[in-house]
Amino acid sequence: MPNGLLLTMTEPRPSDEEEFNAWYDTEHLPERLAIPGFVCARRWVATPLPGCEIHGKYLATYELVAPEVLQSAAYLAHVGDQFTPWSKRCLGRATVYRRWACSQIAPGDALPPANSRALFLACGDVPPEHEAEFNRWYDEEHLPLLRAVPGVLAARRFLATSGTPRYVALYDLASPAVAASDEWNAAAQTEWARRIDALTAECEWILARYVAYEAPAPESYRR
Repeated sequence: MPNGLLLTMTEPRPSDEEEFNAWYDTEHLPERLAIPGFVCARRWVATPLPGCEIHGKYLATYELVAPEVLQSAAYLAHVGDQFTPWSKRCLGRATVYRRWACSQIAPGDALPPANSRALFLACGDVPPEHEAEFNRWYDEEHLPLLRAVPGVLAARRFLATSGTPRYVALYDLASPAVAASDEWNAAAQTEWARRIDALTAECEWILARYVAYEAPAPESYRR
């Protein structure tokens, strides 16, 4: 089973958005999914949630057999100087581009459910002196509690080998409303959670909610 993840956060200029999505859907995703070791991929669109800032409009999640896929000759033949002209143009104009290469640490090798309609991203870091407690809290309380919330289809943790912040959690949801439910808020506001919030208050955190991206019909694309 796969245990790697490539996560990218992007945002084009409004004037470039139609071309950006056409490039992503008709060239970029098919190109990536043709690389050995890429298992599947989905795109997501940020949607407002109280208390969460939108850091980039689009999120893409690429499930990998292993993180080492991103060091393979097949992958490196499509990045950097090897980007296609269309890739260089669209990414070069983007106002946001962030990238994480990750290993799955909990449950370890799970694929996301295909029927999720929304995604909650929690990405952050912790001071080294509190890292052991942070991981105990996540594994023993936080992830199990959120996984038990009605409408949470899957909950997974990752550690980034490149990209910051280093810790990434993805929660697949039956609908975006799940991340605003009373059950979700109660699970995220325990005494231990408040202690962890205080210990990580000086670290960068990204908390964001996304809905599944729906690609337009192919005939609507213009290049």
